[in-house]
Amino acid sequence: MNFGLPRQCFASSELFQRELGEIFSRSWICAGPVPAQPEFDTSAAWYYLHNIGQQSVIVTNNARDGVKAWHNVCRHRGTRLLNNECGSLKNNCITCPYHAWTYNTGGELIGAPNMLDEPGFERNKFGLFPIRSATWGGYVFLATDDRAGSFEEFISPVEHRLRNWNLSELRLATSRTYDVNANWKLLFQNYSECYHCPTVHPALNQVTPYKGASNDLLSGPILGGPMELADGFLSVTRTGAAIAEPFSNLDAVQRRHIYYYTVFPNWFISAHPDYVMIHRLLPVNRNRTTVVCEFLVAAGTDDLAVQPAAEMWDEVNRQDWGVCELTQKGVESRAYQPGPYSNLESMLVAWDRHYRSVFEI
Repeated sequence: MNFGLPRQCFASSELFQRELGEIFSRSWICAGPVPAQPEFDTSAAWYYLHNIGQQSVIVTNNARDGVKAWHNVCRHRGTRLLNNECGSLKNNCITCPYHAWTYNTGGELIGAPNMLDEPGFERNKFGLFPIRSATWGGYVFLATDDRAGSFEEFISPVEHRLRNWNLSELRLATSRTYDVNANWKLLFQNYSECYHCPTVHPALNQVTPYKGASNDLLSGPILGGPMELADGFLSVTRTGAAIAEPFSNLDAVQRRHIYYYTVFPNWFISAHPDYVMIHRLLPVNRNRTTVVCEFLVAAGTDDLAVQPAAEMWDEVNRQDWGVCELTQKGVESRAYQPGPYSNLESMLVAWDRHYRSVFEI
């Protein structure tokens, strides 16, 4: 038999801080959608901030430099450069609010008041500290440590399986944000099994019966596989009706399945025949995680048409977060000891194995 992770993995603040440094700083993190450039001002640079623990990252996008990422730290005295969560950059520049050192969206220092006459000062040596970034499927991915390896190698298992969804051509229709009082690993474990679906998600279980699940990625940072739609249902929505025509490149099998994958350490992707759902996890502390749930659709799909899917998943999400919060309360008890996994929880065994391979408990 295989048993779950020990109590300290969910109840220790010290272990959580180690995870931020040894897992989240050494992995490819899904930061969010590529910063949008509104049609009315495509020349401007747009940005948002992404936090990894106490580390703040600026993600920028403009026509000249494309998508870039930088540590949100001034090279003068370390002041945090930007504090608003998102917005446009005046004159395509990042200016420190303290002493007005100014950087362009290529990270170069282009203005340093009263410094040019300072003996030995060379402006080109004080650009912003860059962070490796990559884009895939309309999203930005960050790696703050070279040990994260190649992004192409990292994403290849799911890229191959989801190629027919043409993710980069989809648009973000709507999103919902949740504050969950549970450890980030409990959310991964919950998403990775359908053992709980008949009990916790009776409506969802009618659309995609739990015994119709299978897995085609069984080891490594990306895990999961397809789940069959029940007869009479076309997608996961309130009524089981599709919100739009199936994506044009899907084959007959793909049109009858939902493809669920967890991507270590901070996102899930759920590819439906007519839309794609992304969950992004932002760990806050040992027993709190912010979750952003986003819905991607084909360019011609009306936002209102997405609501039956968003409402269905809002109900499912809240059901999941509720049992995750109950589990968090239980695993913090001194009485807790890991129990054995069932044969319907093989992905939890695989997830725990990968977690232990990159992090020493």
